[in-house]
Amino acid sequence: MRRVRHLLLDLGGVLYGVEYHRTAIALGLSPHALPELLNDPILAQYEEGAISTEEFLRHWQARFPHLSPPQLVEAWNKMLLGPLPQVETILSELCSHFSLALLSNTNDLHLAIVEPEISAWRPFFEGIFFSNRIHKRKPNPETYLYVLEVLGWAGKETLFIDDSLLNVQGAQRAGLHGYHFSPPNQPERLLQIAEAVLLSPL
Repeated sequence: MRRVRHLLLDLGGVLYGVEYHRTAIALGLSPHALPELLNDPILAQYEEGAISTEEFLRHWQARFPHLSPPQLVEAWNKMLLGPLPQVETILSELCSHFSLALLSNTNDLHLAIVEPEISAWRPFFEGIFFSNRIHKRKPNPETYLYVLEVLGWAGKETLFIDDSLLNVQGAQRAGLHGYHFSPPNQPERLLQIAEAVLLSPL
């Protein structure tokens, strides 16, 4: 009997287009500086909803004094490409075989743009979890366990799909199955993954 009954999906890079290097370039950084930028402890606090947008921008203005606050906002949002093609069709197909939920590390600035763009997707999901609203962030295993508890899902019946290997490893530590979605921004591959799961005893 098939064990995976639930798919927990990341948003950026899986369903919604992102290119992080665009933000690095807009900030005047080399793309090689991207890992350090994304691992900024202040960003982690912002994505956990522990600090406000104003506090986040104050920190970054000290770090990037050549940019004004509006320019920082524009640079931070530069990574956002919009919903990827055919996502609604893909989600409709997936939810005919699995229950779906969404788990995203995100923040108020990005959600102001992204949330209206993905509002039509809500009926496909049993739950949508944004890190800044649940005050928990991937790859902390506690984050996945919280989502499972809210949904009433078992980890051994849940496949987590994310374009970050660290986030996949965090899910696996929490007892979920994990799939590293690489390369990103190719949502049609979700159907291939789903087909493999349906044919597998995983």
